[in-house]
Amino acid sequence: MKRILVGVDGSPESETAAQKAVELAKALGAQLTIAYVVSPRPPSVAETYAAEVQRADVLERDYVAALLFQAELRCRNQGVNAETVSLSGPVAETLADLAPEYDVVVVGHRGRGAVSRALLGSVADRLVQICPKPVLVVR
Repeated sequence: MKRILVGVDGSPESETAAQKAVELAKALGAQLTIAYVVSPRPPSVAETYAAEVQRADVLERDYVAALLFQAELRCRNQGVNAETVSLSGPVAETLADLAPEYDVVVVGHRGRGAVSRALLGSVADRLVQICPKPVLVVR
């Protein structure tokens, strides 16, 4: 195993998954890629919301940059070579599209109940279904 992809979103669960990916990369001497996927926003029809959406996009871009910088720094401090990538699209599908370049994909799981998963969806569940590579789901 030479290349590991880990999806992060800033949640405690994704931090746990990232730490597990760092441990794997360190043990195997693998290259680690930390990915954040920005979900597309639904188009706004009212101009009054355009400024709000634009402001949210700027805040999210700054948040993502800081999150990925901190993740890369933690990896370096643990002796793991890591790169970061920020992508846009449906999260599970975007990670699955990136997966063929890697040996394994690592993601966290929030542990929601069946009703919450049905209503909100689960990136981890969807990724396991569609990913062409093995997926390690860290609880």
